[in-house]
Amino acid sequence: METQKERPAAAITIVDIARLAGVNPSTVSRALAGSEAVTEQTRKRIREIAQANGYVANHNARRLRSRKAGQVLVMLPNIAAFSHPQIISGIEDALEEHGIGVIVGSTKGNAERETALAEQLVTGAADGVIVLTGRIPESISASPHYRHRIIAISRPVDTADVAFVGIDDRQAAYDATRHLLSLGKSEIVHLSGPSDSPIFTARARGYTDAMTEAGLAGRVEVIHLPTFTIDAGRAAMQQLRSREAPLNAILCASDELAFGAIQVAKELGIRVPEDVAFVGFDDHPVSGAFTPPLTTVKIPRHSLGYTGAKALMQHLEDGNVSSTTEYLPHTLCIRESCGSKQ
Repeated sequence: METQKERPAAAITIVDIARLAGVNPSTVSRALAGSEAVTEQTRKRIREIAQANGYVANHNARRLRSRKAGQVLVMLPNIAAFSHPQIISGIEDALEEHGIGVIVGSTKGNAERETALAEQLVTGAADGVIVLTGRIPESISASPHYRHRIIAISRPVDTADVAFVGIDDRQAAYDATRHLLSLGKSEIVHLSGPSDSPIFTARARGYTDAMTEAGLAGRVEVIHLPTFTIDAGRAAMQQLRSREAPLNAILCASDELAFGAIQVAKELGIRVPEDVAFVGFDDHPVSGAFTPPLTTVKIPRHSLGYTGAKALMQHLEDGNVSSTTEYLPHTLCIRESCGSKQ
């Protein structure tokens, strides 16, 4: 049977102490830091295990403060998404200026995987975390000790004291809707993404605000879809074909929704943009080459990554927790799908 003293002192880590104590690594870190969030009994047991195995309690804390790990973890929901490479490139460019490397981890929407990746911050394998998933694992969000080491990019999080860098999705959708209104379109439907997403709810709000200000509150129609893919766009357009109310424009919450909807519109003999105008969101690499070229909201992804990484480095440097939100400017790329060209 293994005993605590049989382990070489040099090999002991926070993860090892957590296993021996039967707690999470984040609990060990808080206990060794003297946090009152951990009971005195648990703190005492963890200190005894650490001492018995030759662990220096402040080792990882000093390592984090001096950023000796020399790398930052970037957590993505899906590594294959077209939008992520540009953001990662911006992050890399910013961190290279500080001699810091990048670790990329795809969570695939799995909570256990998110927690496992986040433990790199607890153990000192990463100096900071940049999240593009829209949420922060409880193992690090529950501790104020790590708040200044986390920043959210692109998707806001509901964790207090975590800075966010993105675009103003409400304003972007508002601007896109106003453009359609300026072209004389008044029967505008909004194809949105999941209703539990803060991004898509913000875009739906921007559309609704623009329609309401134009005196068209009675014509507001938001269709929340479970996904924002080409197939979802095709399915939504098939449903819209049977509506009795007039329709002359569709604001899509993603370019992929627009691609699918336009494909079905063409199959049904609906002319784009003469019969129905379309505006998308994201400026997908295919958007400009689509037929017709898609009007869309362009998101400054490289700048998001660069700005977010620079903000994280500043937080690591001064140790301050920040809940600031920084919006970078978006651009409405006007092309033929809405009936006008710049």
